[in-house]
Amino acid sequence: MWTWGRWSPACALLLAGTLAIQGTASADLDRPPAVRANDLMSRPIRLVQAGNSKTTCIYAALGSAVKEAESATGNTYQCVETFSTTNATWADWTRPWLVDPQYGYVGWLAAEPTRRTVILTENLVPDPIAATANWRARGAAGAYDKYARQLSENLIRAGFGYSVIRLGPEMNGPWENDWIGTTPVQRRQWARYFARIVRTMRGVPGAHFLFDWNVNAGYENLPLTGYYPGNAYVDIVGVDAYDEAPIPLPPVSSPTRWTVLVTEPLGLTQIYKFARQHRKPLSIPEWATLDTHGDDSRYVDAMGRFVLSHDVAYQCWYDVGDNHIFQLNALQAPNSLAAYIALFGPHSRIATYQRTF
Repeated sequence: MWTWGRWSPACALLLAGTLAIQGTASADLDRPPAVRANDLMSRPIRLVQAGNSKTTCIYAALGSAVKEAESATGNTYQCVETFSTTNATWADWTRPWLVDPQYGYVGWLAAEPTRRTVILTENLVPDPIAATANWRARGAAGAYDKYARQLSENLIRAGFGYSVIRLGPEMNGPWENDWIGTTPVQRRQWARYFARIVRTMRGVPGAHFLFDWNVNAGYENLPLTGYYPGNAYVDIVGVDAYDEAPIPLPPVSSPTRWTVLVTEPLGLTQIYKFARQHRKPLSIPEWATLDTHGDDSRYVDAMGRFVLSHDVAYQCWYDVGDNHIFQLNALQAPNSLAAYIALFGPHSRIATYQRTF
């Protein structure tokens, strides 16, 4: 993470998005499995969907951290985000830490498998492989397919077969070891490798994953089509959008701050337009206010109104308290918390939408 910064009622839109194919040129990646649309239609309705589910998620560790967030907001979170982005070996990559029952995620999912979703954040390769010069080309050529298959098998075996996978998140930023690179060739190779992972993982029996292709707002405004894997291999288009930007912003007290944020290059407006062009819902996998700017309730309120008025699969407050990011508690950010409760809390319009979906 770098801080600068249920299914839609319109089923026809979802099916069209699932069947549309753009971008990838490799012959063996031209078409998704024919059963893909039926797989999405059979997804349990209370899970995050490849549609306008508007699910409210939280990035906080199971146990006391999630309970603190629930106590502060009044929510009972049925969607939690995790990170498995630091891996020393392929063995680590293919068996993420959260599939070990000691961490609680296996039991948490098993308790309510048709209501709970894990957002799994996973890099494309282990760290040592990302340090080699040609990993994108090798991945695109299929050299790492066996590891993608093992990852899929291990996730399914542990009960994570319906998870959302943020594969190669914030790929447009060089702070990520597995980023898209510096040349058009590297970006195309990155996209083809992403597609290979998705196709391989989907080919394992019991795989019902949703794959989130997730950029970071405001950085490297390169043509998105240059590293988009193709509609067949993306279920959700995501953007991490904090109350921060690489461009000058009005102060927190200004009513124009949100407008500048949302219209920044590679901001919410641009990414949402791209998602709609490709008939995908949007996600906001990481968002929050920052203590470097202030307790910005206007931003939280505007984000809630954006989610209400747009097709959003899920959004997730980054609630672990690092990188100058406010947690959802009354001591750190009372104004942000109050706005969050009003827009995303148990009595909000978004919560009502989720209950009646």
